[in-house]
Amino acid sequence: MKLEEEMRTKDVVGTTDFHKIGYSVKENYLDSLAKHINPNRKYKYWQYVAYNQNSSSETYTVLKQGGDSILRKKINEKPRPNYNVGIFFGGHPNFRCNYVVIIDNGRVNSLKTEEQFRDFLGTIDNLEEAILLARTYGYELDNDIRGSEYRNLQNGFELHLMKYHEFPTRRESVEIKISRDGFIKTKSLGIYCEGLNCR
Repeated sequence: MKLEEEMRTKDVVGTTDFHKIGYSVKENYLDSLAKHINPNRKYKYWQYVAYNQNSSSETYTVLKQGGDSILRKKINEKPRPNYNVGIFFGGHPNFRCNYVVIIDNGRVNSLKTEEQFRDFLGTIDNLEEAILLARTYGYELDNDIRGSEYRNLQNGFELHLMKYHEFPTRRESVEIKISRDGFIKTKSLGIYCEGLNCR
């Protein structure tokens, strides 16, 4: 994990107050965040896809695309991600994940790891990209305000998100500072939920 120099209070833009992040965990907020992706550079064509699989079918939904959409027809073969390959994968008994396809220099390439996705994001242009970047390190939104607030910094964002621990079941509030160039610094703010109610 890349670390940035510590940001101080003077680096805060506008008010020092934190604001509630306006996405709900009751819906698939990761798909909603995707609509704000601005890749690190111009590609001939790119698409960000949600893949869903159940016992009887599989679906591919393009959540956002950019570049020359005519090139979309060149993507003949759809990948079949699994629990080892894919961005933000999960679900049981069904399976879902996201991935990115790019067309550049006449080649079609699927990005199926979180490290590749970080490179694809590049500069962090907005809050949504900051949340997506944090998610690649395992930090998630929660209904509780301790896992769902942010403020703008001079050179990025400060987020309070949730780190989920499965054994034993706990939810931890984490302060995450993300600079525009994608460097991330974290600090635990403590456990705020333990036991069966935290699942």
